[in-house]
Amino acid sequence: MYDVIIIGAGPAGLTAGMYCARGGKKTLILGNVYGSQQSMGGLYENYPGFPDGIQGIELSERMLAQAEKYGAELHEEVVAKVVSLNGLFRVKTESWEYESRALILATGASHRKLSVPGEEEYATRGVSYCAYCDGALFRSKTVAVVGYGNGAARAVLYLAGLCMKVHLLNVREDLVAEAVYLDRIESLTNLSTFSGVEPISILGDGFVTGIEFKVRGKVHTLKVDGVFVEMGVEPNVDLAVDLGVELTRGGFVKVNRLTQATNVPGVFAAGDVTGGRMQVTTAVGAGTSAAISAMRHIQ
Repeated sequence: MYDVIIIGAGPAGLTAGMYCARGGKKTLILGNVYGSQQSMGGLYENYPGFPDGIQGIELSERMLAQAEKYGAELHEEVVAKVVSLNGLFRVKTESWEYESRALILATGASHRKLSVPGEEEYATRGVSYCAYCDGALFRSKTVAVVGYGNGAARAVLYLAGLCMKVHLLNVREDLVAEAVYLDRIESLTNLSTFSGVEPISILGDGFVTGIEFKVRGKVHTLKVDGVFVEMGVEPNVDLAVDLGVELTRGGFVKVNRLTQATNVPGVFAAGDVTGGRMQVTTAVGAGTSAAISAMRHIQ
């Protein structure tokens, strides 16, 4: 039996865990720290207090250490089901059951896929959704980054330092990203860019060998050793839906932005699963609000 159970071990969940534990509440965090978007995000240069930047994995480990310092427990278990029972919440994982008086959903979001032939077949065999996790496997090789925005820009910059050649297949007409990223991309000498791309298929023979796509109706084929997908994210809301939590029109968990409360009493949510500005700093702030609200609910 816990006072608060937090599902998710990203920045929102770890911050909430630290606040709840520091507030004297028996706190359990369920999730994998290394599976969060933060941990897979590479170098963060816009998190306050680190003028030279900090790697996402290190930031996650520091957040966890701080939460554990105050007594929060982390169990790396996958939650299968959550049930509301007379003001309590029963959380079932693959191997155990836990109960709590308040619940914080910090389940985050997952990478969107291209949904083209070859993507599923060559997943882990040349298709990757994390440049920082798998980039080193393609050192001195040729890769393609398919996607848009800051995610694609960061992946290009990281991979350009490892790979012989990087192709950016921008699915939009313009690359909208932070100015500092765009300036750095301009100076790359091993990058080629295609804009307005419509992916058709990923080619391979045991492992990825190429990618086929359209640009304004014309079909192109590139020989590549790897394909990195940066198509944004979609919220992990299955547990919320099972609890009867209301969603927004965009499919995110709907919360009161001041308290992070959902429509279900005792259930709060924070981080990417709630949409909005998907930044580490905003996730930390939302995790703080959710923790304070959860403690007030208990009291």
